[in-house]
Amino acid sequence: MNIAGKGVLLIIVVVAMGVFALSEGFEDDSGQSASQATQSTQVEEQPQEGETTEEATENSNSDAASDAEGQEAESEDSTDGTSSSLGVLHPPAEVRVLVANGTEVTGAAGATLDTLVATSGYNGVQAVNDIQENILEQTYVYFSQGYELDGRNIAIIINAAGEFVLPMPIELPIDDLLDANVLVHVGADLFPGG
Repeated sequence: MNIAGKGVLLIIVVVAMGVFALSEGFEDDSGQSASQATQSTQVEEQPQEGETTEEATENSNSDAASDAEGQEAESEDSTDGTSSSLGVLHPPAEVRVLVANGTEVTGAAGATLDTLVATSGYNGVQAVNDIQENILEQTYVYFSQGYELDGRNIAIIINAAGEFVLPMPIELPIDDLLDANVLVHVGADLFPGG
């Protein structure tokens, strides 16, 4: 058999496997569970012995109202920042990034900022030197509230360790944050030597 014949045979086998997978792999029990949920709702709405239809309707309406109030309270908790979620990943152009050099390598902050701006499209605020006397051994990525996923994404891009992605500290290693959402404090792990 020539190569073209083998290719056609391979395509037929792959298509047959796909048809089999689609026919067997997507058996859905949600139709059964939806009908069971409808049946249980109907059972709950039937008036109990000695209860009039109006009383049963009032009870089901009050249950629905209390459920709606509970859902509203849950949604308010998640919107006021008390939720334990990581937030959202913002488009890179909307994330203001400031990079501080904590090494003896001249241009380390600028090179890091250029990488974030050129390859990933982040909004680079500025590259600065930190105000600390000592060389920083590890690179830290600090994030403002709501920007944790962005900080983690930046750490991945620059190959910084994930355990050093932290909330923005009160005492900053720079003079001015310049309204940045993420502060990258470049350490000797990314730019060794001097």
